[in-house]
This record gives sequence, C-alpha cells and structure tokens, in this order.
Amino acid sequence: MSTSVLTEKGFAEIIAKNGGRVFRVGGCVRDSFMGVTPKDIDFSIVGMVKKDFKILFPEAEECGKSFSVFCLAIDGIKREVAFARTERKVGSGYKGIKVSTKPKITIEEDLYRRDTTVNSIALDSLTGEIIDPFHGRKDIEAKVLRATSQHFSNDPMRAVLLAGQSARFGFAIDRDTLPLMIAAAEELAHEPVDRMVAELGRVLSEAQEPGRFFKVLAKTNLLRVTFKEISDLSEGELRRVIDGLDSVAKATQNSKLRFAAFGLVLGEESLILWSNRMTLPGDWLDAAVAVSQIIGFLETPTPEKIVDTINKLRRGSLTIEEFDIIAKAAGLKIPKLGPLKAVMGLPKGEVVPKTLKGKEIGEWLREKNVKAVSKQLHFR
Repeated sequence: MSTSVLTEKGFAEIIAKNGGRVFRVGGCVRDSFMGVTPKDIDFSIVGMVKKDFKILFPEAEECGKSFSVFCLAIDGIKREVAFARTERKVGSGYKGIKVSTKPKITIEEDLYRRDTTVNSIALDSLTGEIIDPFHGRKDIEAKVLRATSQHFSNDPMRAVLLAGQSARFGFAIDRDTLPLMIAAAEELAHEPVDRMVAELGRVLSEAQEPGRFFKVLAKTNLLRVTFKEISDLSEGELRRVIDGLDSVAKATQNSKLRFAAFGLVLGEESLILWSNRMTLPGDWLDAAVAVSQIIGFLETPTPEKIVDTINKLRRGSLTIEEFDIIAKAAGLKIPKLGPLKAVMGLPKGEVVPKTLKGKEIGEWLREKNVKAVSKQLHFR
C-alpha cells in the first residue's frame, strides 16, 4: 500500500483519467480573488458517479447527510469533495430542497444553484481554468453581493448569511437582491436558531464593523425573526447597540468581548431571555451580563463600588483587563480598573491581625483596599 501524499493535481489527474473533472468551488475561490488565504478548500466533481469514486478512493469517508459529500486527505489535509448537483425547492426551509447529482450535470449548473455570484466561481484543479459564468470576479472588484439566481430563495438562511458576508467583507448588497432577502422572513422564522448563532459567531470573530450585520437585517425586516431582543429596542437604543459594538470591535477581535458590548444597552433580563431562546455560548452571556451590571453599579463610581467591582471581576468570566478594553472603547466614564487593582492589597510587611476571624478578615481587607483606591483616585 502506497504511503505517498495525494496532491490536488494527482487527485485531479486520477479523476480525469476516469472521465471526470475536479474543480475548486465556493468560498476558497472567492477568497483567493479577494487576496485572502482560504481556510478550507472544497472540491466539486463532474462527470462521475459515487460508485466509481468510492472504487478509486476507498479511503474516502462519506460525511454528507442530505447529499453525498466525502472527506478525503488531499495535500495532507482532509478536504470535502462533493459531486456537482442541481437543486429544486419542494418544501419549506432548507430541508425542503430536493438534490440531484448526476454525471451529466455541468459545473455551470452546479454554480447556478449557489447563493451569490461571488460564490459561484470555479477553478479547474488540473488546468487552472476559471469558470465564472455569472461575473463573480467583477462583483468582487465592485464589492457587491448579488444573488446568482432565483435559487437564492431555496434556503431562507441565505438571507442571514448574506447579511453576515456584507459585514465580514464590507460589501454592499445589490438592490435587486434585497427583495429576495425580505421574502425569506416567513420561512426564516422556523429555521433552527443554532444556524443563526453560528453566523453571529462568524460575524463577531471576523467583521471589522459587525454592527453592519444588524443594520442589514433591520433594513430587510429580518431582525424581528432572527434576533428579536435587538429588534425590540427603540431606534435610539438600536443605534447605541450598533455604535457600541463597532467601537469595541475596533479595539479587539475577541468574539466574547464584542458580544459583551450588547451589555452596554441590554439589561440582564433581556440577555438571559436571548440566551434561553438561542442557547448562546456561556462565556458570551456571562461577559455581557457582567458589563450590564457593572455600568449600572458604577454609574456614580465610589471607591467602595470600585473595590467591589474589581473583586467581582476577579471571580467571573470577564477579566478586569477585558472590562477596561470595553469601557475605554465605549467611552464609559469609569476609572480604569487595572491600575486600581494593582494598588489593592496589603503593604509589604503588613499582615491581617490575628484577633480577626471569618467575615471580619474580609471586611478588614475591604476597608484597606477602599483606602488604597481612594488615595489613588484622590477621593476625600
């Protein structure tokens, strides 16, 4: 048995010798034209049936649920390999899509059923030929997201993904595509919320201005069926949420801290209801709740409140340094807590009196810390 690594070219040559062709498709092709190193490389095969593929590559693992997708090590990395397919909508939601995979399906037909033109470009793995029937490269240059065809409406979640791509890429959305997004509202209300949380995670991790995600959803009337807690805000509160989120995003790419920015406007009850409905990551929720509680508690900061806040942050999922990042980015009128934490503690050589027991020790230490913070802040 050979132990040599299967390369992309070698893979394409084997497929070609057996009557098929291999193409790079989807986001990896788009990213290469955007000057971004692709995270994943996906392949589409035309001119071959699953049975023959399995004979050629018995080590490939079938991993698709609704249609045949194989995981195969190419260039030493497991890649997804699918067969060119067409789609037909027969029901509601993404589950109401009937898929057809036949050897006669062309790469152009496979590209036609994809969501946007920038994702409807293919690259021949053997020859390097670019297949771009819907002018996706032109739209990348123009920084425009445009539906490839009416197939955009096959999966209502594509409207949310498009809002996410607009935020992550900084691209505008073609005006003729907006009605297709608006029309997705009814079906989108019944889609699994975990898909929406996943896209929110990508936006929070990657977008320079994640607030754009919510602006697009609001513009297309999809905010109410996706992120209800944000939709319920007043116009002024929504503006504050977006401004706060984008301000924090300029300071950090950490998705937890970016989500914590929602706590600048949303109260603890709203945040918990949001998490109960969508099962948000626990560290996101804890961080946002901590921000919400602290900004209310420190609305009028005193040494006592600052000491209590620092002690609370020492025990939570949001660190003192992380809170300082959020507070500075959002322009909160709260003293920087990191330097104040540094002055808390007993001076060298001083110890807790032996006469103190239990809660008395904590009270004595708190009094010492309050005095140290007061001195640092010049409180009288």
